[in-house]
Amino acid sequence: MIATPASDSSPRLFPVRQHVHRRGKDLERFLNLWKLALIGSIALVMLLGRVNRPHGMPEDPVFQIVFGIMLLVGIALQLYLAWAPWESRISVWIVSFDLIAVTLLVLGYVAVDRAIVATNSQVIFFFYFFFVVAAGLRGDPRVSRTVAYTVPTSYAFVLFMAVAWRHVESASPPDPLYGSFRWDLQAARLIILAVVTIIINYDVGLVATDRAEARTDPLTGVYNRRFLEEFLHREMTRSRRSRQPLSVLLLDLDGFKAFNDEFGHLEGDRVLAAVAASLRDAVRTTDVVARYGGDEFIVVLPNTPGDAARRVARDLTMAVPPPVSLSVGIGCLGEGIQTASELFAIADAALMNAKQAGGGVCVQ
Repeated sequence: MIATPASDSSPRLFPVRQHVHRRGKDLERFLNLWKLALIGSIALVMLLGRVNRPHGMPEDPVFQIVFGIMLLVGIALQLYLAWAPWESRISVWIVSFDLIAVTLLVLGYVAVDRAIVATNSQVIFFFYFFFVVAAGLRGDPRVSRTVAYTVPTSYAFVLFMAVAWRHVESASPPDPLYGSFRWDLQAARLIILAVVTIIINYDVGLVATDRAEARTDPLTGVYNRRFLEEFLHREMTRSRRSRQPLSVLLLDLDGFKAFNDEFGHLEGDRVLAAVAASLRDAVRTTDVVARYGGDEFIVVLPNTPGDAARRVARDLTMAVPPPVSLSVGIGCLGEGIQTASELFAIADAALMNAKQAGGGVCVQ
């Protein structure tokens, strides 16, 4: 069995260093901790600046409200990630909130007639850039597409509001802290954001393609054993938490060795690919079909009790193309089953009984 990350099985606030590369819950914790550190550091710098500048600026309340909300949401998110089961769409929600918060912050500066802060602040531009880089680290195509479309659009909209509403380009004298508005600087910022988001979106697409190929069996086109074990571990964790049933089917081609000996391995490969396609077409989109090894396949059936699993197994024995037939062993998640290997062992024992019964049957 492949070792699974501790963060998927036990609650914790902080990421496990050796598993950050998995782009799951630990990576989201890691990015959120950095975001909290950045927000806290900037807030501290702003507070120290107010000590030396007793008279507040009009943009101070906007900063305090938005950064306060971001800080509270970041703390709540860290607690949520420590206890809740991981779902990949959480990353999309997080990125959407971050972009909305920063956009509201800069629009707030424009609203209080401090548009020069929105256009010239290095801190604001850094936050946009941080979100773009973080999207690339997540490696999620949905997140990268969200960032690729919204970040340049958000900055361009803020720039438009600053110029069309507050006429920031004609303001004088220059602001003592943020200087003067410069079109060349704003154009360069917008181009940088657009180019970087396009590059990251393209790179994430390549990574997604490589990841799909790495988890797919090249001969049959179904999932491979490595992905199967990782997926089954996650499903077992989810099923225990939500108290939902989970079943697995271990399928074996009857007489496949004799078929190979008679017709050759190339014909045997064609049969394996045809069987895999038949299995994939016969199950739900939420079910997972994987090649377990040789002429054995595994079908994982989430939210499926034993009775329904037996019906699926019978349907699968009739779905495979001739001249082969299937024997099926059924394993169901129960109280005493803690690991995927134990669930596989139950299905394997049932498969042995099916083979001993002459093959072409399903046994639970």
